[in-house]
Amino acid sequence: MLETEGTANSVSPDFGPPPRRRQSRLWWLASALALLALVAQGAYRYRGELALTLPQAKPVIQQICLELGCEVPLPRRSELLGIEASDLQADGANPKVLVFSATLRNRAAFVQELPALELALTNAQDQTVARRVLMPQQYLPRGTGVDAGFAPGSELQVRVYIEAAELKAAGYRVYLFYP
Repeated sequence: MLETEGTANSVSPDFGPPPRRRQSRLWWLASALALLALVAQGAYRYRGELALTLPQAKPVIQQICLELGCEVPLPRRSELLGIEASDLQADGANPKVLVFSATLRNRAAFVQELPALELALTNAQDQTVARRVLMPQQYLPRGTGVDAGFAPGSELQVRVYIEAAELKAAGYRVYLFYP
C-alpha cells in the first residue's frame, strides 16, 4: 500500500492567485453604459418611427428633441404614396413652355413627409434628354407649407411649368422618392 500523506510525491494544484472581483464589476458597468449609449443612439436615429409606432410616447420624444435642438421628422413610407395621374403638355399661351401636372396620393393612415419628384423628359427613342428633381417647395402652390406634410388619405395636385422647347421631348417619366 502506498502512503501519500507526507510524502514528497504529494502535489497540491496551484491555479494562481484568485481572480479579482472588482475588475469584473467594472466590465459590467462599462458594458451597461455602452448598451445604454447604443439604445440612446437608436432612439435618436429612429425618433420619427418611434413617434409613429408609439403615439403615446410622441409628446415625450418631442420634449426631448426640443431640449436637444432636433425635430421629430414625419414618416417617409414611399410604398404608401402613388401617382394617380400625370400629364405633360405644351402651354397654350407660350409654346416654349411645357406644363407638367400630376395627382399624388397618400394611401397611408398617417401624415407623411412630402416626397421629391423626378421628372425625366425623353426623346422618341425613349432616351432621357433632360432630368430634373423637384423638391416639395418647387411643386407646391405658393403659400402651402411643407412642414404640414402630406395628409393621410389625401390627394395633392401638382402643376409645374418647364422651359424646354429646344429639347424636343416626346415623352416623360416621373418617379416619387425621398432623398
